[in-house]
Amino acid sequence: MKQVRPADIREIYALRAQTIDYFFPERDEEIEFWRDLAEEYGKEVLHLMSGTGEISLGLAKEGFKVTALDLTEEMIYVAEDRIDEEKKKRKDLNIELVNEDARYFKLDKKFDFAFVSTGDFHHFEDRDDIDSFLAKAYAHLKPGGALALELFPIPEEDFHRDQKQFDPLRAPPEGMDLWKTNQTSYHADSKMLEIKEELFVDKRDEGKVQNVQYDIQLRLFSRSEIKEIMEDAGFENIRFLDNHEFTPYLKDSDTLVVVGER
Repeated sequence: MKQVRPADIREIYALRAQTIDYFFPERDEEIEFWRDLAEEYGKEVLHLMSGTGEISLGLAKEGFKVTALDLTEEMIYVAEDRIDEEKKKRKDLNIELVNEDARYFKLDKKFDFAFVSTGDFHHFEDRDDIDSFLAKAYAHLKPGGALALELFPIPEEDFHRDQKQFDPLRAPPEGMDLWKTNQTSYHADSKMLEIKEELFVDKRDEGKVQNVQYDIQLRLFSRSEIKEIMEDAGFENIRFLDNHEFTPYLKDSDTLVVVGER
């Protein structure tokens, strides 16, 4: 069975699980966006490739019945801790975590709305993987339900950006310093965005800096291509929602969201 992402992506995300949220801004606006979109379809929501569960939990706090599914166990562990902490304050949260592959999962319920946030759909490079994922998402929607994918806009031409250092956008835990370096290239012929990163974690009481290097490859899509792919999977009434500043991965560009209905 092929990996859902590059061969070592599960290890990469396992290493990033404890630190990834600090490199995103506060996600209140993002949660509000998904809340408003989900409300067009209903209260039962499936968050695919849900990561550390911050957005999933945000929707549960808004009264949705949320199932959050992710491939990486370490991401699920972080999500569990986050949810357990919130349940100390609120007993009424309706959220379930599922550790499964988004291409092959099978749940015993259907949903009003499913979505992939943070550009994670781009991890699917192979058309067979894309089709498998979309078929599973479609099968788990109620009639009239919808799937939404947050996507990066496709650049007009090749580019290569020099290495740059990124500091956290939120304060890390006391006694810890974080930073990462990032070098990004885009190849128009293959529509592949290549990200070379190195993450540094300085736990000051340990007196040493830990670091890990990893490469991430993301397959980008034009609007016409993703529309055709979703139509082939059976989705209808496909529409695009533009200009959302949720994901600070691509310099000077916003993300867009494509929505298709069953």
